[in-house]
Amino acid sequence: MRLDAPPSLSVPEWGRRIRLDKFVIELVPAGERTFNVKLPKTLATISFSTDEGASSLAGDRMRHYERRPYEYIVVPANFPLRGESKAAPEVLSFSFNFDEVRMDVAAALQLPPERLEPCVIIGGPKPFTTEIAQRIRRHMRAEVVSHDYLRALGFALIVEMLRLPPRQHATGRGTTLSDRVLRTILGYIDANLDANLSLESLAGLAGVQTHQFGRAFKRKVGEPPHQYVLARRIEAAHALLRTTDDAIADIAYATGFSSQSHMTTTFRREIGVTPAQIRNRVGP
Repeated sequence: MRLDAPPSLSVPEWGRRIRLDKFVIELVPAGERTFNVKLPKTLATISFSTDEGASSLAGDRMRHYERRPYEYIVVPANFPLRGESKAAPEVLSFSFNFDEVRMDVAAALQLPPERLEPCVIIGGPKPFTTEIAQRIRRHMRAEVVSHDYLRALGFALIVEMLRLPPRQHATGRGTTLSDRVLRTILGYIDANLDANLSLESLAGLAGVQTHQFGRAFKRKVGEPPHQYVLARRIEAAHALLRTTDDAIADIAYATGFSSQSHMTTTFRREIGVTPAQIRNRVGP
């Protein structure tokens, strides 16, 4: 799987993969691993030992990462994941349609279903999730498996990985933005400039209340989310205008502007030149 290729909509079947009613579970063996995917379903993984490598987690820039044993990560559907590890550990992975499990998870957590939203979650290790993961691992290594047993354990593990910290129970979202989640959000912005990057959508990905997300983002980055997104769009469009022969209208759409005229108006207001002038090597 090439890191410089467009992301795949599926992952190779690395280990023992079992399809159940509402989720697919796979026990991925240890070894060298490369991934570059953008799955149409929610993905959750938990590692059985230390994991170290490089990952972009939705962005273009590869960064070093370290995961502790039994630390887990959950990412929503269509979230770009790219990275590599020379000695990845054994990993348990789940893929599922969030809406198909929402009602059951909400009932298990005793929360209104509307308060459960797909978002990036990095958590653990926790004793209960560790114990469930170990049981699933042992059973999937057995010659004969019980689908009913795996279904029950798998659902329990999904519930625990989707469980928000106590401070988030009242609203379904938190009030703080960790540095790790912020890095993920910044990477997501870079990888999805043509998508809806509203304050509400970014706060939802981060699992943080909208108004708190805006304040925390400005405090950590130095400017509000909408200004940061606009600056990244201008920077990306500027680079494409300088380095490609793509039509200006195509560049506008690819970097999140609603039209060529919208991009032209924005460029003139923000940096004092038009896209056409940049294309003709006039101005900054």
